Amino acid sequence: MTKIQPFKNFITWRIRLFLYLSSLSSLFFMQNYCTNICPFIDELRPEQITLNLFFVFIFHILFREMLFLKFNNYKGHLSTPRLGYYLSIVSWMFAGVVALSIHAIRYEHFPLGSHLKLLSTYWILGAGILAQLEYIVFDIRYKSILPKSEFTQYKEKISNRILESFFIFTIAPVLTLLLVIGRYSSQGVLDKHVLIESLYIGLFFVIVVTFVALFFGKLLKKDTEKIIESINQIKNGDFNNELTIVRSDELGEIAQAINSMRVSIKQGIEDIKNLNAEITDTQKEVVFTMGSIAETRSKETGNHVKRVAAYSELLALKYGLPKDEAKLLRLASPMHDIGKVAIPDSILNKPGRHTEDEFTIMKTHAMLGYEMLKHSKRDILKAAAIVAHQHHEKFDGTGYPRGIQGTDIHIYGRITAIADVFDALGSDRCYKKAWEDEAIFELLNANAGKHFDPELIKIFFNNFYEINKIRNTYKDL
Repeated sequence: MTKIQPFKNFITWRIRLFLYLSSLSSLFFMQNYCTNICPFIDELRPEQITLNLFFVFIFHILFREMLFLKFNNYKGHLSTPRLGYYLSIVSWMFAGVVALSIHAIRYEHFPLGSHLKLLSTYWILGAGILAQLEYIVFDIRYKSILPKSEFTQYKEKISNRILESFFIFTIAPVLTLLLVIGRYSSQGVLDKHVLIESLYIGLFFVIVVTFVALFFGKLLKKDTEKIIESINQIKNGDFNNELTIVRSDELGEIAQAINSMRVSIKQGIEDIKNLNAEITDTQKEVVFTMGSIAETRSKETGNHVKRVAAYSELLALKYGLPKDEAKLLRLASPMHDIGKVAIPDSILNKPGRHTEDEFTIMKTHAMLGYEMLKHSKRDILKAAAIVAHQHHEKFDGTGYPRGIQGTDIHIYGRITAIADVFDALGSDRCYKKAWEDEAIFELLNANAGKHFDPELIKIFFNNFYEINKIRNTYKDL
C-alpha cells in the first residue's frame, strides 16, 4: 500500500532557509525590475523601496509558514514536490497582493496601472519563475528522503511538467518585455537604454531557463540510464539489485514496476528450479525403482543397484569425468538390466546353466532395455539407455548386442560393465554362490583389455579401498 510522505517531514529548516534567502535576494531583483516597467516606482527613493520590500518579505514568510502548518499532514492526491510547488505559487501570488496593497495605501496618487504592474512582477517572476526553481529544490529533497522511508506515490506526468515549464518560460519573458517596452513607449522613449534593459531582462530568463532545462534533462537522463541498466541486469539474469529511482512521475512508476517484475521473475525462477528439482527427484526415484524391479524379478536385491550406482560414480570421478556426469551415471546405472523385465521367468530365474537358445534370449535384455528408454529426451533416461545397451559390450569386441570394441563403447557402458560384473560375482544368485575376492580380482585382471577397459581396471584396483567401503555400506541383509 502506497503512502504519502508527510509534509512536516519534507520541509526542513534547510529548505526553509533556502526559500527565505532566495525570496529575500529575489526581492531586490524585483526592485530593479519594477523600476523598468513603471515610471512611478522609478521615482521612489531606494530606502522607500527597501522598506516596502521588507514588509512584503515579512508577510510573505508568515503566509508561507501558515501554508506549511495548514498542509502539515496533507493526505490528498498530490505528490509532495507538487504540493510544495503549488504552495510556492500561492505564497508568491499572496506576496504580490500584499505589495499591491502596501503601494495602494502608501501611494494613493499612483495610478491603478502602476499597482497592477507591481502585482504582475510578483506573479510573473515569483509565482512563475521562482516557483519553478523552488520546485527543483523540492524534487531534490524528495529524492533524498524517499529511499529512507516507505512512502511513495505516482501522480505526476513528465509531459505535463515539460508543457507547464515551457508555457511559463515562454509567457513570462514575453509579458516582461511587453511591460518594459510599454513603459518607455508611453513616454515616447525607445532608445539604446530600452534595448539594454530588454537584454538584461532577456538574459535573466535565458539563464534561468538554461539552468532548469539542464538540471531537468540531467536528472531525466540519469534516471533513464538507471532503468536501462536495471533492464539489462534482469536480461542477464541478475535479479538481486533493486532499482532505486525516487520520482513522482512515470519514470518512478516504471522503476516500481521493474522492481515488482524483478521480484516476480526471481520468484518464478525459484519456483521453476524447485519444480525441476522435484521432477528430477521423481525421475531419480522412478529410475531407481524400475532398476530395483528388474533386479527383484531376477531374485536379486535392491542393494545390488545401489552398489552398482555408487561404484559407477566413483570410477567415473576417478576416470576424470565431471561431477555432473558422474552423478548422472550414478542415477542412470540402476537401469542397466531394465530389459530383464521382458525375459521369461523360466529363463531369468533358471538355477542352472542356460542352453544356447536360452542364453540367446537372455542376451536380448540389453537391446530391450535400450528400446524402452531410447525415445526419452530426459538426460537421466538417455544415459540409462546407453548403460542398458552397452554394459555387456566387451573391450575386445566379443560382447553383445552389437559387438563394438574399445572406446567405441561409451564410457558409461565401460564403467558399468566393471561395476556390474564385480558386484554380480561377489553376490549370491539363484544359479551360483558369491565368489571370493581373490577369484574376482583374478578374473578382472585376466580380462583387462579383453572384457574390460584396462585403464578402468587400474583405476578400480587403485581405489579398491573406497570400493570396499561402498560394498560394506550397502551389504545385502
